[in-house]
Amino acid sequence: MRTYTMTCFKLPVSLTKCIQSALTRFRWDGNDEKRKVCWIAWLKLTKSRKEGGLGFRDLPSFNNALLAKVSWRILTQPTCLLARILLSNYCHEAPFLDCKIPTTVSHGWRGICEGRELIKPFVGKAIGDGKSTRVWQDPWLSLDDRTAPIGPPTEEAQNMLVAELMSPHTGNWDIDKIRTTIPEWEASILEI
Repeated sequence: MRTYTMTCFKLPVSLTKCIQSALTRFRWDGNDEKRKVCWIAWLKLTKSRKEGGLGFRDLPSFNNALLAKVSWRILTQPTCLLARILLSNYCHEAPFLDCKIPTTVSHGWRGICEGRELIKPFVGKAIGDGKSTRVWQDPWLSLDDRTAPIGPPTEEAQNMLVAELMSPHTGNWDIDKIRTTIPEWEASILEI
């Protein structure tokens, strides 16, 4: 089965049901003229062989997986041609994970953004030098869950970078700066 379209676009549910139905009928009998009895439930067929199924693909899940794969490629390889073109067209004000979906966007980008929403809960940010991580906007306090400090930041700390919470000479955390800026997160930050 050709999967290029499923990589580029989120297929409508009605279309995936129609394709799934045709594939199911073909698997049981090549004759389309009369209905056949399906002796095994479709959910059992879509399970892996290790789980006792036949390993058939569930089309909506497969479509989501392909869109998430493209989103992951854009996220991890921002210099590839596809990522450069799409990010320059659609992500002007915000990074890929945070950009909004305008109403006049192409169907392809809308599908990729649906794939992005699938991977977003599982993406953490490694701090490194902290120069690209915003204290109040980016989830940086944990790699296990997407946690950012909560609370109203002061006006001077609103656009603060994580690098400003570190000592420029040693690269370690500046505990005094952390205590004055976000004291309730001190323990979490010092564990990073």
